[in-house]
Amino acid sequence: MFTNESSDTVGFESQVSVAKPEVSANVQTTEITYFSNQAQTVEKKNAETQTIQEQAKTPNVDYNKLAKFLRKVTPSLLETLDAAYNTNAFEDYDTKTTKSTSANLQLLKRLNTIEESDIVLSQISQIKISDLSWSIAGGTLAVSHSAVYHETWCDHPTQIKLYGLSREDQLSDNPNKTLEVNSCVTTLSYHPVEPSILAAGLLNGDVLIWNLRNDDSFIPIYVYVHGDIVSQIYWKPKTINDVSMLISASRDGYIAVNKLMANFTTRLHKQFKIIKEHNPIENSRPRSAGGTRERAAEAGLCITSFDFSWKDPNIFIVGTSCGGIYKCSLDHVSPIEGDENLSDPVIDKYDTHEGSITCIKCSPNRNSFIACGMNKDIRIYDLDQNVCQQSISVESTIIGLTWMTGNKNIFATFGAGNEIKFYNETDGKAMTNIKLEITGKASISNLCVNSKRDILVMGDINGYLEFWKVPRQLF
Repeated sequence: MFTNESSDTVGFESQVSVAKPEVSANVQTTEITYFSNQAQTVEKKNAETQTIQEQAKTPNVDYNKLAKFLRKVTPSLLETLDAAYNTNAFEDYDTKTTKSTSANLQLLKRLNTIEESDIVLSQISQIKISDLSWSIAGGTLAVSHSAVYHETWCDHPTQIKLYGLSREDQLSDNPNKTLEVNSCVTTLSYHPVEPSILAAGLLNGDVLIWNLRNDDSFIPIYVYVHGDIVSQIYWKPKTINDVSMLISASRDGYIAVNKLMANFTTRLHKQFKIIKEHNPIENSRPRSAGGTRERAAEAGLCITSFDFSWKDPNIFIVGTSCGGIYKCSLDHVSPIEGDENLSDPVIDKYDTHEGSITCIKCSPNRNSFIACGMNKDIRIYDLDQNVCQQSISVESTIIGLTWMTGNKNIFATFGAGNEIKFYNETDGKAMTNIKLEITGKASISNLCVNSKRDILVMGDINGYLEFWKVPRQLF
């Protein structure tokens, strides 16, 4: 079926062309043509105006209508201006200038308030600054003096000096006004709305007020006379339907509430007494053998400090020398036997301290208060709880405290020694990053904060003042 067959080879030559065709072409762009245009304003116009001078005409004013209008708006305007003194609307407002300022403590001035020419004060061997008070606008500082030691009843003539503070936080070297009193001053307080009214309590029991706006402002008005040292005074702001009240407490156990009338006169409104039966030690003491009249006339528990609640303006807390702390009310009516004009304001009591109460301050933004005692203990209470919420142990006795501006949970304390310490009410911890000591070696006798200027001023037992700038950024 298949057979073998062979054939001869066949060859052929390659036909690849080496030469390539070439074509030449030219490209030319279109010639560019340039044009130049000019713009020129064709027409110009000038215009001039000339005012015609006219004679000024005398306005036709109806002075009767103007007087009627001023009488109508003046009371409301004055009331609004008075309320503006106490506003906190711009308290935390931070401008660009404050952001660039230093956030460190700065000593602005150290001043000796006792001059060699003070004949009145030179009669006392050792004089301390007993109290300080800023006017509501923060432009005037009242400084009172007192002898450091009293062996007998006080009859030392002393002074209250008023220093002016400029807008640049510069304190005047000399007082603008000096008020002389017939006894050592224990407490001072400017009116919370009216910057010209100043009140003082004396060691001899007198309570005085001055109207610094009048020409006879050097003459005080006697408001009340206690039977012992005036421990504290307090201005209760006026309400819509009432006037301002000056409340004073004394070591005789009495609390006097005086109304400041519109014509700058005072009227006794109420009298309270913290009866001795509130003290557990005095509870078993027999009644007076002479009858109920003697029982009413005897002194009450020695009041050392008190303060009003910021939440309820009728509630106030009282501290006594026996360590008792009592919740009181201006509206509480509990007559005392033997005197229908006296009432016991106590409605509740808190844990007792071991030792005298030195200072009580109610919180400006919480329902609480702080109490300091001679037992080297700072206690934080809730107003509605009888038991202490927090306790802070300190190395030395605290005799006073004040709230700082900016962060209102921070308070500053002073006592034995020349150092001021700061604490946070929310956690009870000390602020160790801030340290403030008075330049001299003397102990601090008083401390006051100017909330309008962020200035802290402190006085010592030798009559010296120190002004410190305390920026709010620290807190």
